[in-house]
Amino acid sequence: MVWTLSTATNADAFCRTRTGRAPGDPPNTNKCSTWNPADQGACCPFGKPIYWKNECVGFSLQKDASRQISLNDAEQAMITAFNRWTGITCPTDGSGASRVSIDVRYLGPVNCGTVQYNKASPNQHVIVFRDDAWNHVDANNTLGLTTVAYDPDTAEIFDADMEINTAQQMLTVHDPVLPSGYDLSSIVTHEAGHFLGLAHTLDGRATMFAQYKPGSTHMRDLTIDDVQGICSIYLPNGERAESDPPATAAACDPTPRGGYGLDCGSNSSKSCAVSPLVAPGAGDSASEARGPDAKNGNEERSSGGLGIAASLAALGTVIARRKLRGR
Repeated sequence: MVWTLSTATNADAFCRTRTGRAPGDPPNTNKCSTWNPADQGACCPFGKPIYWKNECVGFSLQKDASRQISLNDAEQAMITAFNRWTGITCPTDGSGASRVSIDVRYLGPVNCGTVQYNKASPNQHVIVFRDDAWNHVDANNTLGLTTVAYDPDTAEIFDADMEINTAQQMLTVHDPVLPSGYDLSSIVTHEAGHFLGLAHTLDGRATMFAQYKPGSTHMRDLTIDDVQGICSIYLPNGERAESDPPATAAACDPTPRGGYGLDCGSNSSKSCAVSPLVAPGAGDSASEARGPDAKNGNEERSSGGLGIAASLAALGTVIARRKLRGR
């Protein structure tokens, strides 16, 4: 879907995921890990906002998918979700509009279903369904969790993995969504925003809001706030906004850092295709930051997702893991 933003609002509610380290803070400090935009009334201000430097990034699905959701249905849901974000067009200074300078490519199914970043061996940016156990349970009943690995000094993203909770929740793939059901398309569109570097927003109508209302499908569709968020990271001219040092998109190569492998910690690397994502009907339609830096070996983590919103449920993140919760 091509989403064109012709005007901007004065009070942006979107937030970018940040490293959470202020000048002078010791290593592994993340002041954003427990920051709750809804409670604080503002985005976390500490550290640098994270971003993918490459103009395209790959993702894979764990080959078993879910007992609830076939691999084919999962592939189409993820391709459509990422296309919603990468099909955005953004306003430019006096020259009309142009598309965001980030693309996402599906590299196929993999054997590995482990959330990890390997510094010295091939990797996968994997999406995995947790059928047997959900180890991220909190009081807000998490639906999904996206873990993003980044360089703590430059804030460049190195790796991202996504987990979907099918151990405790029944997800709906096809319409209609039951009043008590959970829409897969809404969940993965939210998590795709985290994958690309967005945190939870203050705008309760937006896809990147932290809570999901059972039975709803509105999070499938990006709002102006979501559009402003993604456009604030990947400028149409290729620049990565607020990157330090300044960064411009590198040539498209969806291969993960260290190479692309089908197995966890594999020493054998596969080549990656660079064909664009195509999903039937796509045109009609979180982050744990951990990142051993290739230069200094530092490692930090931050993550986020979506959860079920109860009537009095609190919003928030756990360690920078962004969860989508329901309401």
